[in-house]
Amino acid sequence: MGMPPAGPRSAPVDSALLREVMRRFATGVAIVATLDRGTPYAASVNSLTSVSLEPPLILVCLKIGSHTCAAIQRAGRFSVSVLAEQHEEHSRRFAGSQPAVDDPAFEPVDGLPVIRDALAGMICEVESTQRKGDHVIVIGQVVRTHHEHDTPLLFFNSGYHRLAPAEPA
Repeated sequence: MGMPPAGPRSAPVDSALLREVMRRFATGVAIVATLDRGTPYAASVNSLTSVSLEPPLILVCLKIGSHTCAAIQRAGRFSVSVLAEQHEEHSRRFAGSQPAVDDPAFEPVDGLPVIRDALAGMICEVESTQRKGDHVIVIGQVVRTHHEHDTPLLFFNSGYHRLAPAEPA
């Protein structure tokens, strides 16, 4: 079934409809964190993508008005922790963007909070920000990375999922 043709009086796409459509896009889940004035802040995101390999740039989108967004803009640097399947609790805990004071899930790396056993991680310097709609697009230059061999946590249709083992060929 394809998309219906646009008519001369197509209704505008509202936020509820766009949310329903975007629920069909499976993503990974990451925690974006920073340290601002001695306080760590963290938020769960699924808007994470590679922008460029040369130079190494990534993009994250953060809700305008969130504590973490404001803290990253002030601090000028942030970490990204890509979550493994056992990290669903971390994703839920930081879904609201909040201070992460004394959270045992984090360890300091280059002065930034990073999830201890994340599937992958990056330390980034803010390269640019741009306000679009109700979010701030943050472009970060990656200055340090690490990765592990584990299974990712996935988000699809407003729920958490895990990869199933591949069927033998």
